[in-house]
Amino acid sequence: MTVLALDFDGTMTDAEAEGRPFCVGYLEDVCALVGRRANDPEVMAIAAEVEADLIAAPAAHPFLWMGRAVAPATVDPYLRMVPIAHRILDRFDAFHGAADRGRLLGSVLYKYNYAKTLGRPVFRAGAGAVLRELAGREAWIVTNSDTHAVAGKVAALDRETPGCAWLTSRVRGHARKFDVDDSWTGAPAELALPGLERPVLLRRREYHDILKTIIDAAGATFADLVVIGDIFELDLAMPLALGARVGLVVSQHTPAYERAYVTAHPRARVIEDLAEIPGFAFG
Repeated sequence: MTVLALDFDGTMTDAEAEGRPFCVGYLEDVCALVGRRANDPEVMAIAAEVEADLIAAPAAHPFLWMGRAVAPATVDPYLRMVPIAHRILDRFDAFHGAADRGRLLGSVLYKYNYAKTLGRPVFRAGAGAVLRELAGREAWIVTNSDTHAVAGKVAALDRETPGCAWLTSRVRGHARKFDVDDSWTGAPAELALPGLERPVLLRRREYHDILKTIIDAAGATFADLVVIGDIFELDLAMPLALGARVGLVVSQHTPAYERAYVTAHPRARVIEDLAEIPGFAFG
C-alpha cells in the first residue's frame, strides 16, 4: 500500500507569481512597524540588499523560526520575506525578542498577508492533470497553510481542470513543519547535507504526527509513504530519515545543495515536471 502526501503551496502552485500580493503587503506592514511609509526608499533598499545576499549565498541565509534556522529562506517569496523583515527590524532597532519577533513575522504578518493571495491562485503547469490522475489512489495534501484555504485552491483548480475536487476533503493543514521539538525522540535529531554548514533539524513532531495518522489509517508504514514537496528541509528531510521515499519539486530558487543531495539518494528524486509525480509514487 503506497500512501502519497503532497505539499501544496509552492509544490502545486507557482509561488513566485502567487506570492506577489503577499510580498507587497508584508513589506508595507514592516514599514509601518518601523515608522516609515509604504515603499520607503531606505526600507526598500534593505529589502533589495537581502534579496541579493540570498541569491549570492543561499546556504548562509536560513529562514528563522522562534530563533532557530529551520529552512532555507531562498525557495519561495513567503520565506524570503522573513530574513528581509529581520534585517529591517535590526536596522531600525525594533522588536528584539526572538519569540515575539517569530510570532509577529511568522504568524501574524504571514497569516494577514497570505489571505491576500487566496482570490488569485496560480498553479504550476500540469497541476490539475496530476491531481486528476491521482484519483482513486491513497493520496493526501499535507500543508503548513490553512486547511480550508488550500481546499479552496483545490476547488478552484477543479474549475480549471475538472476531476480534482476529490482532494478537497483530503487536505491536512496547519502541519507546523517549521516547529522543532527537541524533547521528541521519534526521529534522529539532525541530518548533515554537503554544502550546508548548519545541520538540518529533523524533530518536527507535529508534522510527523499528521503523516503517522494518515499512514496508520491506511494500514501502512513510513516505508510505504511517498512525500512530494518543494523544500527538502521542510517537507522531505524528516520523512526520508524515517524510511519514506521523497520527491523534490524544483524551481530556479531550489538550493543546489538540496538538489545534489536528493539526486544522490536512492529513495529520493528530483522532479522537474509535475507529470512525473504519479509514476514516481505509484509506478
